[in-house]
Amino acid sequence: MNAIRAMILIIILTTTSAVIANAQSAACWYYWPNVNVNIGQGLLVKVMNGSYNLYVFTPTQYSRWSSGGNAYAVYSSSVTTGAYLIRIPPGTYYVVLYPTQCNGVTNTSINVIGLAPTGVSSIMPINTTAILGYFNVSSIRAWNASYTAVNILGVPKGGASLQLNAVVRVELINGGFQEYWLQDALIFITNEGVFRVVDNVWNATAPKANMSQYLINGSGRVYEVMGINQWYYGYISSFNKYSLPLSGYLEVNVTLINGSVVVMFGYAVIRNGSNYASPTITWFDNVTLGVKAKQASIVTTPYEETGGGYAYDVELVFGGSFNGEQTTFESLNAQLAIMHWGGSGWVPYSQVYNFGMNTAESATDLVTSIASNGNVQVTVGIPYYGELTNAFKPTIPTSFIEVIYPNGTVRGFYVFKEATVALPMIIRGNGITYVFKGIIESCNGAVRLISNSSVEVVPSINKFSSCIIRGNYSVYLLVALRSQYPINVTLVNGTFAVTNIESWVPANSSLVIRVKSIYTFNNLTRVKTTNETSINITVRTPLNLTINWVRQYLVNASSIVPININGSLTLSYVNWVNEGSILVLTIPGFIYFNNGTRLMALNKSSVGIVVTHPLIITTSWVRQYLVNISSVVPILINSSRSINYVHWVNSGSIINVTVPRYYYVNGSVRLMSLNSSTLITVNKPIKAAVKWVRQYLVNISSPVPIIVNGSRLISLINWFNESSTLVINAQSHYYFNNGTRLLLLNSTMIKVIINRPLNLTVNWVRQYLVNVTSPASFTLNGTLLGSLLGWFNASSLINITLTIQYFSNGTRLLPLNSSSMLIKVNKPLNITITWVRQYLVNVTSPIPLRINGSEFRNYSEWVNAGALIILSGPMRVIEGNLTVIRLTSVFINGQAHSSLPINVTVNEPLTVSADWVRDYVIYYSIALLVIIIILILVASHGGVNRS
Repeated sequence: MNAIRAMILIIILTTTSAVIANAQSAACWYYWPNVNVNIGQGLLVKVMNGSYNLYVFTPTQYSRWSSGGNAYAVYSSSVTTGAYLIRIPPGTYYVVLYPTQCNGVTNTSINVIGLAPTGVSSIMPINTTAILGYFNVSSIRAWNASYTAVNILGVPKGGASLQLNAVVRVELINGGFQEYWLQDALIFITNEGVFRVVDNVWNATAPKANMSQYLINGSGRVYEVMGINQWYYGYISSFNKYSLPLSGYLEVNVTLINGSVVVMFGYAVIRNGSNYASPTITWFDNVTLGVKAKQASIVTTPYEETGGGYAYDVELVFGGSFNGEQTTFESLNAQLAIMHWGGSGWVPYSQVYNFGMNTAESATDLVTSIASNGNVQVTVGIPYYGELTNAFKPTIPTSFIEVIYPNGTVRGFYVFKEATVALPMIIRGNGITYVFKGIIESCNGAVRLISNSSVEVVPSINKFSSCIIRGNYSVYLLVALRSQYPINVTLVNGTFAVTNIESWVPANSSLVIRVKSIYTFNNLTRVKTTNETSINITVRTPLNLTINWVRQYLVNASSIVPININGSLTLSYVNWVNEGSILVLTIPGFIYFNNGTRLMALNKSSVGIVVTHPLIITTSWVRQYLVNISSVVPILINSSRSINYVHWVNSGSIINVTVPRYYYVNGSVRLMSLNSSTLITVNKPIKAAVKWVRQYLVNISSPVPIIVNGSRLISLINWFNESSTLVINAQSHYYFNNGTRLLLLNSTMIKVIINRPLNLTVNWVRQYLVNVTSPASFTLNGTLLGSLLGWFNASSLINITLTIQYFSNGTRLLPLNSSSMLIKVNKPLNITITWVRQYLVNVTSPIPLRINGSEFRNYSEWVNAGALIILSGPMRVIEGNLTVIRLTSVFINGQAHSSLPINVTVNEPLTVSADWVRDYVIYYSIALLVIIIILILVASHGGVNRS
């Protein structure tokens, strides 16, 4: 493409030969002097008509020959109409045609050329309106990183082309002729896996004839060839991705529309990797030549060339990308074929050659052959140019079959002979089943309905055809409904009260689901559906539906004064609450009245309660009165230093008032009058005066109840008289119900004489109960144990180590747990160690026995209790000396068995032995037979001598 060179018709590769030629004085010849041939070039001689002797001389040889003498010729051959490529060493030569008519014209030309594009071509005399090129590329990799290719020609390093080239001859309305050279090509970038579709139109009427941008019209435009002042038409598409194998067609069609010549360039990709497509030609460029014509046709002939020196050929060839590139193929495996339109179908060119004759692009290392299917095979090899065959019968895919299944699967393929396409009666998928009803066949626009599940396909002959075979199926969908509680389901086959149901229903059928909104139980619990209670569905896809329920619990909260539940004040709260919901309960600390009286909540809180069961919540209150005790000097009230005592006190409480002659030394020491004191029972609001005595503040705290001076409490803050005694009793362990306890770190009894302020904390450590059970011993934190039930501090670590336990009777226990377990104790633990019992099985036999299919003489393995062992093998063995070794008994733990196979269930240790004996009966029988034969032979020999 781009720069074009005229090439040849028929090329014959020859080696240099030395022949003797002699010029006849009465004959004439025609010659070309001083023809220079460089390295890698050949001499192309094209004979348009006539028959001659062809000689190639050196200048010295020609001088001797032309003078009438005998001379050696570098090359000599008889030639007729056609073209010949002669491979000779580099040099300067005279080329001679002999004999010729004296003073006549010889219609012959010579050229010096390099390598050619490789593929398939033809010059057999045919006029047609359309040509077709078939290609099937299994592998392709081209590479040309030369300076000229990359920097001068500007071609990609991995570029290559496949070109369908031809000459169209146009007869003008004025009786003249014009010739155009056409290219329909794929340009590959093989290292990127992409190609472009390209076309060219060149004016081949005369040397350097041009295409006019004002006459030609198409999707492309007119370009100038740099350096040679010539214009051509061209179009190039965007990139297309391809995968191998890549198969398809290139087609060029020539027609007259309103007296104008229209050239249609098209292509079809029928296979791209694993994807097949119909042979539908994509006409990517329709080019109007802009000349008024009587007729136009694509011409092939060996007898003439165009006015611009182009051969009248059709060629489908591989070469470089463009701009006359000569590339090298690292790999190529392709099949090609060329055909012309015969009026009712595609007809192959019967006489074909393996090179291109007109295009400028070429390849250095391609070779061709005729494949077993009749197509032209192109591979990497040493080039050889010449005729391939004169009986070209290619096999091309023209009949496309596309099978469409109801599940969306589409399978496309081509057939070359009659075939049967069968569809399955049933197709099962994920929740969908298709049941066969019939076939809809559409072939080349003709549609027919077939009731059978198979159809016979007959391929077309020499023209394209497409058949779409579509399965007609009934569709059934799986409906799966699940509910924890009963629902009513109406399907096409009836109404059912179910919890779970799976049923196949026709597609687009109706499904009605009725759901009871609430199920109430007797334990203040109920469940409520979160779905709609009436569900109507048209089943268009497989359906997997779960009816969801939420568990609710009855919550009952009451109070004599308002409390806040979930943001609302109420005296009584009765409601159904979802399981797991949070109930926010706020109980105020105090409720005040106007008469010096108030209520104090004993369970004051603001908490979120996670509802996991029915709840009854009752609030408790204590009545308090305002007590006002005053003195002119500091006084002590209930061990608190005060001048004016104003306090709310629980109804029925007693206030200890001390005379006000004592003063507080600090916050934990006070003074109380020794001469008077009083106790006041609070059952109404009080206003009084009190006196004080010296006391010390005592603060005792514990996370769990303790006994302080006989009282069970968790904490204590109180004043005690000086020198009074405080006795604290605590149990050594405090147990919870869930395998948890607290261990006392202090003494169980503490006796304190109060002579100073006291702050005392009772300390505990949390422990969890760990229970380890095992039928065999194990090591825990370095101690060997048979079992364990003990308390461990929270966050302590337990390291359990397990080893195989062997017993002396051929028995062992194999642990199934991990051999080493490191466990952090952060909750009560129940750990069970699992073991498997195994028995030792020993089998000995001088002759191999098969144990569970494998042969052993000595077998010693540990086998799981309850496992099955199959003993098998031959009952007799014949040795090389014809001695028979026979099995007499198999002893299993002393019990004899006389035949094989034996099935043994391993429930104890097993000792198995086999006894064999040698049997010489056969040996002695054969020896006796040999002696008898010898005696017979001796007797027979003696009888012959007597005669």
